[in-house]
Amino acid sequence: MSEVSITKEFSWNMAHLLAGHEGLCKNLHGHTYKMQIEVARKIENIITSDISTKGMVIDFKELKNLVNVKIVEPLDHAFIYWVNSPDPVEHEIGKILLKNGRKVARVNYRTTAEEMAINFFNRLTKEFLIIDIELKSVKVWETPTSFAEARGDTI
Repeated sequence: MSEVSITKEFSWNMAHLLAGHEGLCKNLHGHTYKMQIEVARKIENIITSDISTKGMVIDFKELKNLVNVKIVEPLDHAFIYWVNSPDPVEHEIGKILLKNGRKVARVNYRTTAEEMAINFFNRLTKEFLIIDIELKSVKVWETPTSFAEARGDTI
């Protein structure tokens, strides 16, 4: 059975550091992240769906709202930090920011583009299964020329 897919792009700003990294990224720094979400449905489901979504994989606005609530809004203009980081500096920065009412996103993975792509893919897969849509891929750009991709056929 054939399928059709759509892709939506998102962006946000966020700061982090990479514990144990030997290069410049061991320092506190930020990125304007870009993310693309690709979702698909079987063609027969698009043709026979109810009138509000007939001919669509999903309404782009619905896709935007779901991803913004689950991923973008909690991270935008936050310091993201790995709760299991071996680097005491990362923990200290997180504590200071929290103590002073700043936005902090605590995560249980190292804050690389690869780990974010995997985490976002796994989190969003559950959301899309509820509405009978397949998440095909999540691409996370850390710079305009560098991205990581998590796909359903590789995870």
